Amino acid sequence: MLFKFEDFKAYLFRKSVKMFNLYQHMKSGDTKEQKEPETTGHDRFYQERSRSSYRKKKRGGACRRAQSAAEFNPESVAAANKRDAFRIRSVSTDKEESEEENSERTPLVAQKIDSLAKLLFNKSIMGSGSGKSSPSEPTASPRYSMISSLNPIGSRASKKWFAIHDNSIKADRLLILTPLSSKCPIEQNEHSRELIMELFRALHHPYIYPVLDLELCNGHALAVLPYNSRGSLKDLIYKSTWSDEYSRKYGSTGTGLPPTQVARFGRQILEGLLFLKEKGFPPFRHLHSGNVMVQNGVARLCGLENTLIGATPRPPARSAALERVETLSLGHVLFEMCAGADTDLTLLPDLANNYSQVVDIIEMLFGPHPPNLHELLLCELFRKIDLREMKGSCLPNFSQRLSRSCLSLLGEVARRQQTPPRRAPGSPGTPPTRRRYVQLDQDYTEEWQW
Repeated sequence: MLFKFEDFKAYLFRKSVKMFNLYQHMKSGDTKEQKEPETTGHDRFYQERSRSSYRKKKRGGACRRAQSAAEFNPESVAAANKRDAFRIRSVSTDKEESEEENSERTPLVAQKIDSLAKLLFNKSIMGSGSGKSSPSEPTASPRYSMISSLNPIGSRASKKWFAIHDNSIKADRLLILTPLSSKCPIEQNEHSRELIMELFRALHHPYIYPVLDLELCNGHALAVLPYNSRGSLKDLIYKSTWSDEYSRKYGSTGTGLPPTQVARFGRQILEGLLFLKEKGFPPFRHLHSGNVMVQNGVARLCGLENTLIGATPRPPARSAALERVETLSLGHVLFEMCAGADTDLTLLPDLANNYSQVVDIIEMLFGPHPPNLHELLLCELFRKIDLREMKGSCLPNFSQRLSRSCLSLLGEVARRQQTPPRRAPGSPGTPPTRRRYVQLDQDYTEEWQW
């Protein structure tokens, strides 16, 4: 019995050793489990989800309590205040340095231009547009504000160009300042301005560059035109920037345009000339590549205000007869689009290979019996051009008729072109007498419609 009891004790001891070793192994496993990353769910063998851990971190960060002022480190707060003070001081010094540089770079010419602009812009053109105000109504803000003066981009040295901003529609415009000569047939009064604006409202056409506003004051004509960053047809031919000086832009030889583009531009210019003739506009003696604006691949006649104020045309059109001036000017433009240079009829044989139909028209225009504008439409070169701009549903009413007073104004301008004033030798240059226009009430035959 004793033997059995001793054996049983030995058996229990061995069993307890085995159980101790088993628990020891499980304890070591628990330490490894604590080193593993957090898991989702109750089972520790479940695959870890990155999104859940991101959400836990995000929720944990969102629930943090904000630190109070007493918990901040005083040294960190002092360092942050020093950085803010240095940042504010550096920004202010940079602004002061930039202002000093701009003030040093401002030339005296800019001050003179600003004074001239203030003198001219305070007129009715800078008002709300109506030019009428009553004492009871508040003073309206100026319609135009100057942005900057531009380089002498044209051939006339007496002209000045400015970039302005139209505050009524929030758009940039181009202002042209031209001194008036004694040949100006328009009087400087409000009635003449109303007639001019009526005329320009009636000259809305896809191939006519609009004149948005025109004012005669202090011996100058101020014309407001749309701001076109593409420039004129001459800039397209010579691959130049429209805002550069005229003497630098066209010093080298230009590049001829493709024959299809020459034909399309020629037809569009021809349509614009015919539209002016239908409206009773005097012969357009200021047609050249610099007065043809290009917008979205469309050629538009520009410089209509030069005819109204009696500006002297350029030499090719100055000596031409009035009945031939438009066709001859069109011939010069066609040649320049083909050759990329001024007209030289000796170069026509060289252009015949690429511009055979255009060369035939140029020879007819400079021949002894040139065709008129209506006969040019029958030519094969212009007849097959598709005028997609004339097919729009939102075009204005081209049949708008002018009032009798406006037609009288155009008649006076045309009469002054036909019979230029002659001065007696030795007599001082006095301005010729001007014809006055009789204002008629309710003489509009048709209202303007869009």
